[in-house]
Amino acid sequence: MADFSIVRAARRGFGGLFDARGRDDRMQFWIYCALVFAPLIVVQMVAQVVLTFPPLDMLMKAEPNDPQFAQRLFQYQMQGAAKAAFLNIGLFLLGAALLLTATARRLHDRGRSGWWACVLPPAILVITHSQARRTAAMVEHLPAQLAEMSRGATVDPTELMTWAARASAGPDWAAIGCGFVLLLLFVELVRAGTDDSNRFGAPPD
Repeated sequence: MADFSIVRAARRGFGGLFDARGRDDRMQFWIYCALVFAPLIVVQMVAQVVLTFPPLDMLMKAEPNDPQFAQRLFQYQMQGAAKAAFLNIGLFLLGAALLLTATARRLHDRGRSGWWACVLPPAILVITHSQARRTAAMVEHLPAQLAEMSRGATVDPTELMTWAARASAGPDWAAIGCGFVLLLLFVELVRAGTDDSNRFGAPPD
C-alpha cells in the first residue's frame, strides 16, 4: 500500500505540474513534497561538502603546529559556505516551482483560492537571498575578525559569539515578513480538507 501511495503521489504531483485544477489531500501533498525535496537536500549536502572541503594542496602544504593554518582553513570553509548559500537559492526556487500547482490543489482541498500558492516562490526567494547575503557579509568581515584575534587582542566571548550578527545590517524585515507568510501558508497546508464537495470539486479519492 505504501509503494502504491508513493507511486500515486509521484504521478499526481509530477504529472500535474501544469494543472492546478482539482484537489489534493494531505497525504498526497506531503508525500509529493518529500519526493521533491529529498533529492534537492541530497544535492545541497553534497554541494556543501564539496564547496567547504579544502583542496589537497592546501592540506599538504600545512606546516605542523602552524597557528595560521586553522584560520586559513576556517576562512576557506566560510567562503565555501557562502557559495553554498547562493546555490541554495536556486535549489529552493526549483523546489517551489515543482510544488506550485500541488500547493494550489492542496489549498483547493481546504476551500481556499489556489492563487495563494503564488506567494511561495517570491517568499522563498526573499528568505534564501537574505540568508545568502548575510553569509556573504560574514565572510567579508571574517579577515578583520581573524586579524584581531591573531594580534592577541582581548575579545569578549559574548561579542565573539555575536560577530556574525554584527557583521550583518540588522534584521531583514522583508525576510521576516515572508517567513510569517510562509508560516500561515504552512498552517493551511497541514489542515484537513473539506469533507464534502466545494467550489473546486469533489474530495480526492
